[in-house]
Amino acid sequence: MLKKKNSGELKAEMRAFNETRRKTQDRLIEKWNRVDVGAGLDNLYKINPHRARCTAMAIQNQENHLKQLNETVISTSFAMKPENLLKVVRIGTANSNRGDIFTEYPLQTTDDALFYIYMTYEQALRGAAAGDYMYEKALPYVAGEQFYIDTTGTGATQYTIVCGNIPIVANKVIVLLDGALIGMDDGSGNIARVGASTVLTTTQTTWNCVTTSSGVVKLEFTAAVPVTSTIRVLYDWNSEDSTLAGQYGTIGISLVKKRFNARPHPLGYAYSTMTELTLGTTGIGNAEELLVGAVGDEHAKAKDYKAIARARTVALMNSTVDFDTAFAVAGEVSAKSHAQMITKTIGNISAAIYDDIKRGMINKAVAGSKALEYVRLHDGWTEDTRQPRTGVYKAGKLNDIEFFGCPADASLVNNNEILLTYKNPEEGLDLSLVFGTLTEIAASLKYPTFYTVGNVAAVEDTLTINTKFVRLLTLSNL
Repeated sequence: MLKKKNSGELKAEMRAFNETRRKTQDRLIEKWNRVDVGAGLDNLYKINPHRARCTAMAIQNQENHLKQLNETVISTSFAMKPENLLKVVRIGTANSNRGDIFTEYPLQTTDDALFYIYMTYEQALRGAAAGDYMYEKALPYVAGEQFYIDTTGTGATQYTIVCGNIPIVANKVIVLLDGALIGMDDGSGNIARVGASTVLTTTQTTWNCVTTSSGVVKLEFTAAVPVTSTIRVLYDWNSEDSTLAGQYGTIGISLVKKRFNARPHPLGYAYSTMTELTLGTTGIGNAEELLVGAVGDEHAKAKDYKAIARARTVALMNSTVDFDTAFAVAGEVSAKSHAQMITKTIGNISAAIYDDIKRGMINKAVAGSKALEYVRLHDGWTEDTRQPRTGVYKAGKLNDIEFFGCPADASLVNNNEILLTYKNPEEGLDLSLVFGTLTEIAASLKYPTFYTVGNVAAVEDTLTINTKFVRLLTLSNL
């Protein structure tokens, strides 16, 4: 019979798995940084360790693939030397921003696995349903003895309320009316007023009393309780009573494994023999070297575009929020003064996520061109000029939120839209979209018409784990 692992064992197993992967990737950074193909990996590691690890793993996977072929086959069939194919991989992985916005997971096989932990309530007790995710519910009464029973007012002054899970504990009964504390038991079977409250009468024994053995609470109010009001009786069930052992709440912890099914995603390129000849004889450059850079950059852009397109489909599963930029309508004196309110709108989106699943806040954003210019009006904006303004680029930060610029496209973001998401700073936790990349494959064909056509394909897969972290914000009247 299989033994169910406890929380400590599962966390230790997950930590060991992730630590082994990190050590392997760190060794690969050291290996590839010594050669031309991996030049600059050490500097990349200082800026972004996770991206450096993903890049080193991608180069290694590519080398493993090329080892199955000889150089003649590669050069003839691929029209590209092996080291240049490795450079395409490095450029495509290192220049992509996908891993900074979402989660990238370097694969070691086409059916590699992603591990993460789920914690669930195992019983339907005190507001919890069996199978509910613990971190997505705010249930204060699952743990411990305390619970409550609600009674709606009927216009009467006297109420007999029966608590469940008897016997209940003396001196632990609390009475609320519409959330306000109005009475507590004194440990001797009486419900006494609290402080200056006069909501309950002073009658005791027959009313305003509790029988712990049967769980019966009798209340008498000084005025009729309307149908719009709620009487709540908080009580403690006796966890030391063996007959109530089934009331103990239990948390189930399981290590979930999600399998990737990596498939090729090709990117084409083409150039003429005349172009190759012209470049070579005029001293402008080597056609193959230029091709390496172009294919690598295009590969990086395509990875970012596909990720954003996928994220948009997830965002549209949730409510879209609009921010009206018309400052006069909002009573502001200028566009700049009104732009300061956009952080409040984004904060409200974060609050909606937090209230829904009890964790996470927006810390990544992909903005269309006009939306990005509007965000730049905010006093909390800090420009980042380290990346060239092509494709998807890191534009800057709005307070603690990293912003990336993206060309306007209906399948990505329109020029007045901002795609918002949460990425846990600790890799592997609180996942929205996960992109698993294995390696690159390439092939090309020279035609008798002096033209070369080829493809470089990324072998990868995408998993959607939690759809609630990704949201869409539109800016109207720009």
